[in-house]
Amino acid sequence: MKKLFVCSEFYAGLLPFGANIVNAMRGDDCFGIFVCTPQCDYRRSVFPNSDNYTFLDFPDKKLRKLQRYIYPHHLMKTINQVVKDQQIEVVHLLTEDTSLAFFLPMLQRRTKVFYTVHDLFAHEKVYKNTLIRLLRKVLVEYRVNYIIRRSHNLVTCSYAQYELMKSIFPNKNVCFHNFPSLITASVKSGNTVIPELHGITDYLLFFGQVEQYKGVHILYNTYLRYADEIKRPLVIAGKGHIYFKREVAKEGQVIFINRYIADEEIKCLFSQAYCSIFPYISGTQSGILSLPYFFKIPSIVSDIPFFESMTVNNVTSLSFGLNDPASLVKRINELDDLSIEELKNSGYLYYEKNYDSKALRSQLVEIYHPQSG
Repeated sequence: MKKLFVCSEFYAGLLPFGANIVNAMRGDDCFGIFVCTPQCDYRRSVFPNSDNYTFLDFPDKKLRKLQRYIYPHHLMKTINQVVKDQQIEVVHLLTEDTSLAFFLPMLQRRTKVFYTVHDLFAHEKVYKNTLIRLLRKVLVEYRVNYIIRRSHNLVTCSYAQYELMKSIFPNKNVCFHNFPSLITASVKSGNTVIPELHGITDYLLFFGQVEQYKGVHILYNTYLRYADEIKRPLVIAGKGHIYFKREVAKEGQVIFINRYIADEEIKCLFSQAYCSIFPYISGTQSGILSLPYFFKIPSIVSDIPFFESMTVNNVTSLSFGLNDPASLVKRINELDDLSIEELKNSGYLYYEKNYDSKALRSQLVEIYHPQSG
């Protein structure tokens, strides 16, 4: 069965998500179309596979970017050409791919299309201004909802979301597979030193796109309040709108790296950290814990159901009460008294068991070609 994977988005973890699925499915019957930017370049993350992969460069001019988001003519033309030339039987849209919304009905008439639903409902978010909010609503949220409504085959990596989607869409084919690791070849081999952290080690780390639903404000405000008790630097690393009020005068030990963190920098970022903290207030599906687990860094997570489903408290991670910020400080300080090596090893064992590319491949094969009976 010939399969075409489409990865037309590249932000907030979508690149490693798409790349590792394609890598798991790699073979002569596997084709891919990837939209790249200089920072988020799939060429560095997917394994070369003769002429089966096509890489399209996203424009760097603002007007052309907007034009591409509204109507990606070249991308649609490329998909049509590959489907026709290779007689593709399955197309899987992996990375939201909102620009392809109104192309979907035509594509479904030509072949079987699967669509990965990352978030059935939008997360909490504070926008930098009204224009950005409007563009997000029109170009992302509206078109995601359109694709979900019009797709015959939906895929998710969240079991809770899978159950919900089955109840909401009883007439659709709804499928589930495990979330892939966010560890790519360029992450593993990366040795780029982060200039903002020159001479700084043993820090508390938040890594990820700065967004409201990830609870960065909770971590920041708790740290400022209890800095004397914590006594370690706090690093907030990731691009995004800093939506909360900062108290710069109190930020003596706070380091913001408010930019895109390249794959080649992630190894350095995690290997020098004391622990990683994920104070999310909501979550659907993510492979974020694959990073501290792989690099054997202790992790502290909020007690939302999303994390409870993918951690073992006091074994793979430590959990704190989202409504009790003081419990976060307690958990940080408890790390000094715990067997950190045991915690690190338990996380790594979880990684090996739950981020298995062979198991992921088997799940996807069953999704594309389910066994009868």
